[in-house]
Amino acid sequence: MTGRTWPTLDPALFVGSLAVYFAGTPLGLDRVAAASSVAAALDATSAEPGTRLALLALRIGGCFPLGELAARANLSAAVLAALAITLLGRLCADLLAAFRPPAHARQGSRDFLHEPFLAAGAALAGGLSLAVFQTGTSASAASATLALLAGAWLAALPILRATGRAKHGFALAGLSGLAAGVDPVAGPLLWPLLLGLWLWELRRGQRWPLWAPLLFVAALGGSVLANLAASGNPADIRHLLGSLWPAGIHDHVGLVGTAAEACDELGVVGLLLAAVGTLALLRRAPLVAVWFGFTLVTALLLGHSAASGGLHFEATRAGLPVALLAAAVPISAGGAELAARLGRARVVAAIVMAGLAVVSPVLDGGTGRWRRDAHGPERLLEHALLRAPLRASVDPGTAEMDGLFRYGAALGLRPDLEIVRRE
Repeated sequence: MTGRTWPTLDPALFVGSLAVYFAGTPLGLDRVAAASSVAAALDATSAEPGTRLALLALRIGGCFPLGELAARANLSAAVLAALAITLLGRLCADLLAAFRPPAHARQGSRDFLHEPFLAAGAALAGGLSLAVFQTGTSASAASATLALLAGAWLAALPILRATGRAKHGFALAGLSGLAAGVDPVAGPLLWPLLLGLWLWELRRGQRWPLWAPLLFVAALGGSVLANLAASGNPADIRHLLGSLWPAGIHDHVGLVGTAAEACDELGVVGLLLAAVGTLALLRRAPLVAVWFGFTLVTALLLGHSAASGGLHFEATRAGLPVALLAAAVPISAGGAELAARLGRARVVAAIVMAGLAVVSPVLDGGTGRWRRDAHGPERLLEHALLRAPLRASVDPGTAEMDGLFRYGAALGLRPDLEIVRRE
């Protein structure tokens, strides 16, 4: 395959997913934990290092006159989440195109009309699941993490298929270095992949591995320096470097509970297609299957359910959305495996399977995913500010309330108060 297959899939998937995300985006703060990200995007300071790339996107989105500042941050996260779904759909479409049988006279473009439906259905099944949807419609660093990981996976696929070029290796190296600017779950998912592909391509005699380390170090150094400059304290460099790896943030591992939640959000049809697709990947693309297995297990280990860690561990909450997005790869492969056996009915079967795979994730959560209270945190902040005396020093007490007070300070509320920063 020399050209990009189904070029209209990308804009259609981006516009469609963005419209759905915009429909469910709250026009304000829907949770207290989001206040820290919005405040950091406003005043260019961050309570949690390692997310400067995500905060930059939120800050750019805050420049557009679209509602209040919290709504702009939510809309910026929605754009990044839609971009992640688009890149994931392109990844699935390229994978299905690579699985095509050798061309002969009786095969034409009509014989592969089922591919874009399966790719779009798999990407939407993972992108519209409840955890990913809540992440993409609320201001957080996880949306930028999902977009960066999807782009890196798209660059790594041709290398795994032994058809990659220098541009794919350079893109993977640069995005892996930028992983230091998003949630710490991105590093363990990309750096081992980059190292393995770098050694493999170097052994094959390719030239791009000779220059890729320079690009990786430059992107990694730029992200670390941006985090260090935002912290404002050179003495925190040890803590800053330690925050790039998730082991120092969240020690509770609930693999079974997180995996059960991921299965519930994907639904029965998605799980069946993923099981068939995993077997197909093991038979036709073992390296892709190994990559998928490593990514899925690692993301589940680094993630956790909403009830296990609370709002304090919001950074590692990104592991569950990453696992749901990664599941789109075997879902698309499973749908193609089943549709290929149905002859002329494969297009209709692909549409049905894609629709069924999307229905269960979209219905999960009911109306709660579309109607979220966007005024609860603001009422809490207003009540806390009313109770504070004039010219007082306020200790928020928790990390969530600290972010909420910093959000109020960024909006110019109660400038007479002195907020005691939590260590």
